[in-house]
Amino acid sequence: MEVIYTGLRQTPEQVVNAAIQEGVHLIGISILSGSHMSFFPEIIRLLRQKNAGDIHFIAGGIIPAEDISTLKAQGVREIFPPETKTESIVSFVKKLLEST
Repeated sequence: MEVIYTGLRQTPEQVVNAAIQEGVHLIGISILSGSHMSFFPEIIRLLRQKNAGDIHFIAGGIIPAEDISTLKAQGVREIFPPETKTESIVSFVKKLLEST
């Protein structure tokens, strides 16, 4: 797998444009700012708007449990809280990408 790091403080538009330009299969965002309920849905909206809905989106960071089901219903494939083992994330990503 190849990882493309776009840096900190990217806008949803910048994230989606970079993902499309680079031809990625998955976007992964870690967020600590509390802006997940606006940032994540905007990424999903832009992916769909730009006909890139086949790009998977996963997330991690400080996300309250009560927001997780809403975000998943909107299209976030999985959310990994801070205590998630790296092996679990890698396993999920491998299975997700193998199934597409």
